[in-house]
Amino acid sequence: MEIVTLHKLQFPSQTEQYMKHVFLFGTLCWNKLLQRVAGETCPQGHAAVLEGFQASWAKGHNFPAIHRLDARSASGILLCDCDANVLARLDHYESGFGYCLHRVQVQGPTGLLQAEVYLPPEGILAGNTWSLKDWVRDNGALVYEAAEEVMAVFGHMKADEMALAYPMMLMRADARLKAREHPAPASQSGLTHSDVTVHQLKQPYTKFFALQEADISVPSFDGGQIHQVNRAAFLGTDAAIVLPYDPKTDRVLLVEQFRFGPFLRGDPNPWLTEPIAGRIDVGENPEVTAIREAKEEAGLLIRKLHKVHSGYVSPGLSTEYFNVFVGIADIGDDAAILGGLESESEDIQGHIFPFTDFLNLLKSGRLPVVPLALAGYWLALNRNELRKNS
Repeated sequence: MEIVTLHKLQFPSQTEQYMKHVFLFGTLCWNKLLQRVAGETCPQGHAAVLEGFQASWAKGHNFPAIHRLDARSASGILLCDCDANVLARLDHYESGFGYCLHRVQVQGPTGLLQAEVYLPPEGILAGNTWSLKDWVRDNGALVYEAAEEVMAVFGHMKADEMALAYPMMLMRADARLKAREHPAPASQSGLTHSDVTVHQLKQPYTKFFALQEADISVPSFDGGQIHQVNRAAFLGTDAAIVLPYDPKTDRVLLVEQFRFGPFLRGDPNPWLTEPIAGRIDVGENPEVTAIREAKEEAGLLIRKLHKVHSGYVSPGLSTEYFNVFVGIADIGDDAAILGGLESESEDIQGHIFPFTDFLNLLKSGRLPVVPLALAGYWLALNRNELRKNS
């Protein structure tokens, strides 16, 4: 993403003619992304050059920046005569990151033209020479996918809200890409995603998580259609869940923390004892996440992971997808630590249980967390083999 600010463009006074030419130097020079962002009325881009500037990778980041530099020039594209809708969409997409529009003279197809370009805020330093080709190869698919959600909230989010929400938008985009790369098995009926017609799609809530609502038509099993069905779903991310087990001492480690879901449900006891869990970061595989989260939440080094299951948590109303593991680790007497990341407001207490006590708690219903039950009963089935090979 060409992380540039899109303050609402300042409209000129009656005596000043507003500039409607925009020079793009970075990711929006990729036409596929530009069309998704700018919309149907986006004018065709023309090759252009901005003298006295150099485009580069922003130092320490995976997006471009542009800085004044004498005797250098930046190549890009010029969008001429952008209408108000295009300008507003560009402004929305590039918002929240401190970049500001500045007037410049651009060498366009018909000579020098007055245009506007986004310059970075203080603190964004120039790195290596910018390469759109390299960026598309390494980041294009993810950013293009995330742009769908960015534009879904067009007109509904302020610039600072967009900046805060964007990292989670990237994570949700990464989850959608993973779903296409590793889809669920084909349905017995043969029906697929393409058989659903979307009439209207809205995203009324977007922060750490998001909510989407749609009016859809879906085929029925008798060959007909179920028309104009309204559905809403929670947009979560993919997650890794790991139950640590020490086959030498025959103990498991669980973590306790406050959970907002049971609190909202009205449960008098919203502090739950559960397995270690965490969101899968962009570009990360579930195994890496499981190992990382075990270290962050409990200070444990997972020596080996056993896959239990992967799947949707509540497919009727959520996009969340869990990858559940049992992790082999050394669980010493000092393993029941206080853990979690302060940056994520995590406050976690570890608890160690002999396996038989853990299984009794599970069977008696005193551990009401479904992924924990899945991992726990898998461990019960495979415990003897794990102990024999330890």
